[in-house]
Amino acid sequence: MTTLSTRERDRRAQRVFFVIMAIVMAGADIWLHFHAGAIRPAAFWIPTVVGLLYGAVVWPLGLRQESRWWPNLVGAGFIGGFLVLIATKTFSPYAWFLAVVIGTLLFQAALPPKRPGARVAARLPLTEVQPWTGSGVTATAVERPFGKSRTKPAVALTTQDGATAFLVMELASFFDGEAATAESTNGEQLTFLTRKGVAAKSSVLDDATPGMADGALFLHSAKDESRPSAVFSDDDAAFEQWVRTLPED
Repeated sequence: MTTLSTRERDRRAQRVFFVIMAIVMAGADIWLHFHAGAIRPAAFWIPTVVGLLYGAVVWPLGLRQESRWWPNLVGAGFIGGFLVLIATKTFSPYAWFLAVVIGTLLFQAALPPKRPGARVAARLPLTEVQPWTGSGVTATAVERPFGKSRTKPAVALTTQDGATAFLVMELASFFDGEAATAESTNGEQLTFLTRKGVAAKSSVLDDATPGMADGALFLHSAKDESRPSAVFSDDDAAFEQWVRTLPED
């Protein structure tokens, strides 16, 4: 029997949650239909069918576009359609609203976002992993508390700003594209691992990296917000492969 990692269990639980929420909202939609008084079937079913298609096709496409205006346009269409239906009273606005949400939830449960293919690396027992050094960073495989009585594999990092640690599953989630930023584990010096261009232009992370090329991997510590703690050069991209040799759980 295959043992699922914590991240795999979380992804599965999220998909189950989406399905349950879709079922609950479908029940609410049907209840509203039968308790709204005399209403033409078409006034309910037309916005329901169109809303399901909008939520399952248009909405996901909008969210996955790199353009900043396209997701806003899709969101405006969703809210705008709701307001128009309220004003015209031709079709049920609540059927439209709930159907879009239901369609989106079912799409996310059935077809979660595709993640970049992970670079395959043989995982080693934590005690056999040698430290990694590069770009002014020293990384060591350790264990850190997780919950009340558990520990999980972690990476202890030492930079010019001191020492901190990240859970391996947090770093793996970042390198797999599931998270835009990895954050150090509880009880450690607050540090972020991210790439240039991910943070908002008004954020501390962006202010601390002027002139850095987009996509550059760097560490940033709350200890000194004026500059990055370390910037990984292209030659040090092996850090990701080193992390992938570590067990997540």
